[in-house]
Amino acid sequence: MGEIRNKQSREIYAELLRVIAAFTVVFQHTVTSVWYTVPVDSSDFAALNFLNSMSRFGVGVFIMISGAFMLSPKYPHPPQKILKHNLPRTLIPLVFWVIVYGVVGQISDNIADGSFAAGDIGGIIADVLSAPLLLFTKPAGHLWFLYTLAGLYLLTPPLRVFTEHASRKMVLYVIAIFFTFGLFLPTADHLLAKFAHFSMYKNIGIQGVTSFAGFYLTGFYLSHFGIGAKARKLLYGAALASWIIAFVAATYMSELRDAPNEYFFGNFRPTTFLMAAGVFAAMRAKFGSSTNQLPWLRSLAPCMLGVYLVHPLFIKAFYGLHLTLLEPHPIVTAPVAAIVFFGLSLGTVHLFRKIPGIKKFL
Repeated sequence: MGEIRNKQSREIYAELLRVIAAFTVVFQHTVTSVWYTVPVDSSDFAALNFLNSMSRFGVGVFIMISGAFMLSPKYPHPPQKILKHNLPRTLIPLVFWVIVYGVVGQISDNIADGSFAAGDIGGIIADVLSAPLLLFTKPAGHLWFLYTLAGLYLLTPPLRVFTEHASRKMVLYVIAIFFTFGLFLPTADHLLAKFAHFSMYKNIGIQGVTSFAGFYLTGFYLSHFGIGAKARKLLYGAALASWIIAFVAATYMSELRDAPNEYFFGNFRPTTFLMAAGVFAAMRAKFGSSTNQLPWLRSLAPCMLGVYLVHPLFIKAFYGLHLTLLEPHPIVTAPVAAIVFFGLSLGTVHLFRKIPGIKKFL
């Protein structure tokens, strides 16, 4: 009974995190759909940059959730299960949505360049049939996450050998290496090169440390070991400071170059990592011991990958209708639009998952 209760409590905070992460990604993509196009000296850019700075932790949280369960000794994931269960659940949607977005993109391009009007049916059919090749060339931008997730699943068996035998301090040691050599030093080197015209010796770093495996392992650490109240307060402070630094730095860099600059919003910045870790730790601390049954959450959480996969279609349709986020002002319209896109995506996924055979694509 204790094991069941622990599993339920872990799922509650993790399911809440899935919903938060999915909405955050939709929010980010809504904001950035216009963020790149507005003048940096406008109030529109100031508002969009502020909103953008708040929404960059979503992908990191998604990967931490995966690490929390895939690397935990409490949840068996032998290689056979990963190859027969986890990988297909990632690769099948990947192939399907690469084709869907490829076809949608080709049709949109053919409409834009007049191929439909010119009656070039052969060229249109050839373009549509070539969509599967995009899996190896240029898939839709947001689908990179599924490639990353598949790679992390392949790395899971050897990583589990480590997590099943490593002490708390050893896991923290590896995370510290990732943070120092994978996040901090590359960021410091970039800033020194830009502002001090000084480059660090290239071999001072550890090649290959910059990967999402660091986020993956951090999710396991925060979930399996947890952190004390004092450490949590420090992490919360670091997360808040990271958001402020990212916002101020992005504003400064954009004004300096007279163009939107998202360097400090990147996934492999210390600021983004600390924000994601702070959100994860906060939700685990708040709901990690909760045994409340939340039926609405259990029905929503399985839809979040689908929401991630389909939401760009609604953003694309929004602009296809010649609508704008800039009127009356993006500080209001962007959040409202993000909520609408999230709601439409969630409703669509929820309905389609009820159709036999469709669930595996969402």
